[in-house]
Amino acid sequence: MMRQPHYETLFVARQPVLDASLNTWGYFHFYRRCLDHTYSEFSDPVLATLSVIQCLPACMDTCAQPHKALIHLPGPAVLTAVPKALGPACVLPVIAHDDLGDSTYLEALRSLRKDGYELALDLTAPMPPDSPLFEMVDIVILDMRDPLGGIKGLSSMAKALAAKGLTLLAKRVESHETEALARSLGFSLFSGYFFREPKTLVQRKVSAAETTRMNLMNLLSQNEPPTDMLVNAIEADASVSYRVLAMLNSAHFGLLKKVSSIRQAVLLAGWEHLCAWLRVMVMADMTPSSKARELLHLAAQRAKFFELLAVASDRRDEAESLFLLGLLSLMPAMLDMPMDSVLSRLSLDDSLSAGLCGCNGPYTPWLGMAQAIENTQWEEMAEYALQLSLPTGSVADAYNASFQWADKLLSALPAPATGKDAAHRN
Repeated sequence: MMRQPHYETLFVARQPVLDASLNTWGYFHFYRRCLDHTYSEFSDPVLATLSVIQCLPACMDTCAQPHKALIHLPGPAVLTAVPKALGPACVLPVIAHDDLGDSTYLEALRSLRKDGYELALDLTAPMPPDSPLFEMVDIVILDMRDPLGGIKGLSSMAKALAAKGLTLLAKRVESHETEALARSLGFSLFSGYFFREPKTLVQRKVSAAETTRMNLMNLLSQNEPPTDMLVNAIEADASVSYRVLAMLNSAHFGLLKKVSSIRQAVLLAGWEHLCAWLRVMVMADMTPSSKARELLHLAAQRAKFFELLAVASDRRDEAESLFLLGLLSLMPAMLDMPMDSVLSRLSLDDSLSAGLCGCNGPYTPWLGMAQAIENTQWEEMAEYALQLSLPTGSVADAYNASFQWADKLLSALPAPATGKDAAHRN
């Protein structure tokens, strides 16, 4: 008989939806419940939907405009007050194509529209072009990995939907080639892990600014570098120095006295407190493109996720290495260069470098588990959790805490430079 834990953990995973400029437009949210490393849905779909919604206030970045929280609503949930638990500025209900029932269902959708909610339709099977659902929704979601009628059918459907004035969202976009196809068919919103892949660039060169930041990142990869070296490295970059002082004088750090020098800042803040923020800030400087903002959030979240799980599973001596594993795991996509080129500029432990390069070893299940969560592959996640002997409930607790930490950390960073600003910085 399965042993039941004495508490229940609500586990909400989210996947970003990017706009045509690869800025974060919103997030899909997926509910799962963790019991003894098994992950299953509630038998009551309304209760499962309510569980997702009640978790949203904890997702600081998600609930802040202009990001939309996309939540799949089963037919019974539409007929309740559940969708209105949070306002239309935050929640964007996603309805299924096969939920079209009697007039009561359509009237419930009209009520949501009247209250200001936008609606999205997840179209997974053919529908008559005169279906009343098309009149209710603003966005139609189509699957790029297994498109209806193949590429030809997808093209025809996209054209017809665009002619109705509907916004097209491509889900399960898993490569840059698929992204390009979706764009050519008129899609303007994209979800999938294509943005985590590096684009192939001919003779990609590291700029002087990137080299300076990489040198600082290399220093930050040490357990605790000498204070003089850290102070000199920060002071060598006026932009970094300014933001270190501004950050440490803000309410975020809560220091009891104002700091006026880099040395004073380092000594007062403490290595452990300052290091995590500096690492993320340096990575933000190295990757000013719009898609990098979401990658940076994901990398920061992975880093904290691994660190929290290390502590929860009595692996405190591995916490620092696991933090770096998560933080650096997406650098190829952020810099659009191979991992071995990135690592050639960093002095990391051999086993950590091997893990980042994809070699099978002790870090393999950690990265596998993170990818499984991000891709909502729950059974695979459970297998990795068992392989790592993680305590019951620790994965959900660490995941939820890690993305709140990443939200808070990145909210203190300036928005990425674009266009001429980005070109000027490099």
